[in-house]
Amino acid sequence: MTGECSFAFQTLNPVIGTDDIVLSFYQSDDTVGDIREAAQDIIDQAQAAANLAAEAMTTVIDPQFATLAAAQAFSPPIAPTYIRTAFYDSHQVAGSGAVYRKNGTSAGDLVITLSDGVTKAGYGLADTPIASQKGARKNNSNDDAPSVQASHDLALGGVRLPAGSYKMVPSSVSPFTFGNFSTVNVYRAVALTADNVTFNGHEAVLHGVSRASAIAADVQPVFSTDKNMIVGTRKNITFDSITFDPENNSDPTNSNQRFVYAVGVDGLRFLDTKGSSSGNRRGYYAHIQNSKNVQVDGHRHQKITGGFNVRYVDGFVMTNFLFEDFSEAIDLDGASQRVVIRNGAFKSTARVNQCIDVNDQLDASIGDFSVNNTGNIVTINYKTTTPDTFAEYVAGTIVRNFQVGKRILLSNISGSAVGSAATPAFYIGWDWSAGNHAGAAPVQDITLQNIMLDDHGYFDIREAVNLKLKDITSRRAQCGFNHAVNCISAASNADQIAWSDLDVDIDGLRIEASDKGGLNISTPSQAKVRRLITRGNNTLGGAFTDLTITGLATRAGRASVDECDIGGNVVLNGDSTAIAAWTGDTIYKRNAIVTNGGNFYRATAEGKSASNGGPTGTALSVTDDGSASIAMWAPSTVYSADSVRSNGGAYFICVTAGISAVAGGPAGTDHRIADGTVVWRPFGGAVTWEYLLFPYSLTWGKNNHVKGMVTLQGDVQRYIFGESIAAQFGDYAATGLINKSVFVARRRGRIVRASYQATADAMADAANYRNLILRRLRAGASANVSTIDTSAIGLTALVMRDGVVAANSAGADLEPGDVIFVNSNSVGAGRALIGLGVTVEFIEF
Repeated sequence: MTGECSFAFQTLNPVIGTDDIVLSFYQSDDTVGDIREAAQDIIDQAQAAANLAAEAMTTVIDPQFATLAAAQAFSPPIAPTYIRTAFYDSHQVAGSGAVYRKNGTSAGDLVITLSDGVTKAGYGLADTPIASQKGARKNNSNDDAPSVQASHDLALGGVRLPAGSYKMVPSSVSPFTFGNFSTVNVYRAVALTADNVTFNGHEAVLHGVSRASAIAADVQPVFSTDKNMIVGTRKNITFDSITFDPENNSDPTNSNQRFVYAVGVDGLRFLDTKGSSSGNRRGYYAHIQNSKNVQVDGHRHQKITGGFNVRYVDGFVMTNFLFEDFSEAIDLDGASQRVVIRNGAFKSTARVNQCIDVNDQLDASIGDFSVNNTGNIVTINYKTTTPDTFAEYVAGTIVRNFQVGKRILLSNISGSAVGSAATPAFYIGWDWSAGNHAGAAPVQDITLQNIMLDDHGYFDIREAVNLKLKDITSRRAQCGFNHAVNCISAASNADQIAWSDLDVDIDGLRIEASDKGGLNISTPSQAKVRRLITRGNNTLGGAFTDLTITGLATRAGRASVDECDIGGNVVLNGDSTAIAAWTGDTIYKRNAIVTNGGNFYRATAEGKSASNGGPTGTALSVTDDGSASIAMWAPSTVYSADSVRSNGGAYFICVTAGISAVAGGPAGTDHRIADGTVVWRPFGGAVTWEYLLFPYSLTWGKNNHVKGMVTLQGDVQRYIFGESIAAQFGDYAATGLINKSVFVARRRGRIVRASYQATADAMADAANYRNLILRRLRAGASANVSTIDTSAIGLTALVMRDGVVAANSAGADLEPGDVIFVNSNSVGAGRALIGLGVTVEFIEF
C-alpha cells in the first residue's frame, strides 16, 4: 500500500527479465504518480532478486566454458560448487564436455586459481567418467589408451565409452610375462588396477593394435590386470556392450591382440559384448586365469581366431552367445570347476575349427546350442601337463597330480557339416601316445544326451569311466576309425590296462548312412548297449560292422546288448585263452588278469606277488604278498622304468628313468614324485586279487533284431548269455538209435552252448559207449551243432557236462522253423544213460 492506494502484483515467472508482470491497484487522484510509485517498488524488489542471484552464481549455479583449458583460466573471487565445460579441448569431440564438482582440495581433474591469485580450488568429475572427458578422440587415429586409462584411474565406478572407434596402443613397457611362458611378454593398453568398475560402451569399438617394434611373441591386450597370484585381488570388473576389433593388418609380424587378460579377479562380467575383426581373422578375445565368478551373457564373436581361454577358474557361466568364423571358440584350458555354457550357436568357415575344449574340468553343464561348418564340437580330456595350482603352473614345476575331468554333461546339441574323418565331432578321453597318466583314472561321469548330427565327423571315445550316450542321432558320419561311434580303451601295455578304462552305457543311439560302420566298443570293463538302431551304413562300399564288441577278456569285461534293431553285421569277441597263468615274484599292476588253479583272478591292488602259491579260492579279496623281497631305495642310483623300491615304509614304482637324489628319496601320495632326475609314483606292496566267476561275459537280450550276420569270435560262445531251453529225455537203453526233439526255432539266432546231465553215473569206456549229437534239422536236411561221447569222459550223476559247441559252428545257426534235436548212437555194448537231460543256450536276433 502506498498513499491512499493499494497495489498488488503477480508474475507467472519470477525470473529476472520477465515481461508478463500483471499490476492490480486501486487508483488514487494522482494516477501517474501512483503508477510511478508502484513500478519503483517492483524495480527495487527485482534489483534485490538480481543481487541475490549474482551471489548464488558463486556458490551453486555452474558457469560454463568452451573447453577444460578455458575453465582452468577462470578466476572468480569465490569458487563455485560446479563448473561445466562444453568440450574437453579445441577438437570439440562430441560428448567430451563435463560437469565438475568442487572436491574440497586444491587438486583434481580441473583446478582454478581464485581472483586473489593464490587460492586454488580443485574439481572432480561429477559422474562416471566418459573417456572423451579425458581426451579420447575416438577417431581410430589418435591413441586413446591414455585417456581410457586416466578415466579408469579415477575409480569412480568405471568408464563410459560413447559411440566411436578407440585406437588402443599398448604401453612400451611389459609389466610381466604371459601365463607360464617365461619369454612371452605382455604389453597392455589399459591396466586394470581398480575394483567395482564397469566399462560401458554402446556402439563403441576398441581397436587393438600393435605397439611400436612389437615382435611376433608379444601378447598385446587392450585391458589387463596385473598377474595376480591371489584370487580376488581385483573385484567386480564389468565390460558392457563394448566391441573389440583386433584388426592389425598393417603389422604382419604380430597378431596377438587380445581384448582382456584377467588374472585374480572375483566377479568378472561380459554383458552384450562383441569381438569382431574389420580386417583379417586374427587375435584372441579373452584369457581368464586364476579367477572366480565369471559371467558372459550375450557375447557375439566374429572373425577372431580365439574366443575365451579359461584356466584355474571357479565358476564360469556363459549364456546366449554367437560364435562365427573362429579357430577355437571356447578353451577351458585346465583346472576349472563349476562351468555352465548354454544357449548359443557356432558357425565357422572350415570343418577343422574347434567349438569347445574341455580340459581338467569338474562339474560342467554344456549344451543347448547348434553347430554348422565347424570341426570338433567338444573335446573332454585332461592334460598330463596341468599342475595342481596356478602358482605351480606359472612357475613351470613338475605336475604332482593329474587334474581328472569329472561330472560333465553335454546335452541338447544339433549340427550339420561338422568335422570329418580326420576331425571327430566329439572327442573324449586321452591318447596315451601323448603321455602316460599311470596312477590316475580316466575322465569319469560324462553324459552326452539329446544330440542330433548330420554330415559329421565320428565320435572318438578313447577312454572314460561311467560314460553315458543317450538319445543320439548320427546321419552321414565320416569315420576316422571305421565306425561312426568308436569307443576304446588303451590296452597295449600293463600301465594302460591298469589306468585306462572304458565303462560305457549307450541307450538310444541311431546311426544312419555312415560312410563305414556303426558302433565299435573295444576292451571295455563295462559296456551296455540298448536301443541301438542302424540303417544303410557303409556308403563307401565297405563291409564294416554295425556293431562290434571286442577285447572283452582284456579287462574282464561285462557287456549287455538288448532292444537293438541292427541293419548290418555284428561281431562279438572275447578270448580267455590268452589270459596268462599266475607267476611268483612278479610285479602286477591294477587290472592284471591271471589264471591259477583253474580259476580266474583280477588284480584290484597292484604290488609284488609271493614267490609261490598264488591266489586261491573264491573270495572277492585275496592277498598275495611278496613285498618282503622289494629292495630299499638308494641314493645316487640309476633306476629304470618299472623299478619298484621301498622308502619310509611305503612303496614306489619308477615312472621316468633317471638318477635318484643324494638323499631323501620318494615320499608322499602324489601321482608324480620327483627324486633327482627320477620320477616315481606310489605303488602297493602286496597284490590283492579278486576272484572272477567268468573271465568276461556278454548278455544278449531277447529283444534284439539283426538283419545281417552275427559272428562270435574267440571263445565268446562260452561266456555269452541269452535264452535257454531244457529238455528231459528220461532213460536211454545201452544200445540203439535215439532221436529226441528239444525245441523249434521261432526267430533267427545261434546256439552258443549245450550241456548234458544224468541222474546216474555213466562210466567212460573206450569200447562201449554212447555219443550225444546235438543236431539241427532244416527243410529235411540235418547239420551237427556239437558232438560228445562217453568213450573217454563219462557222465557223473547230477553234474553238468559241457556239450562243446564250437565257435561259429555251421549247424549252430538258426532260422525260423529249424528243429533242434539230440541224436544218440551206441558203439560196442553201448552205455545206458539214466535220467538224461539237455540244456541248450542260444541267442535270438
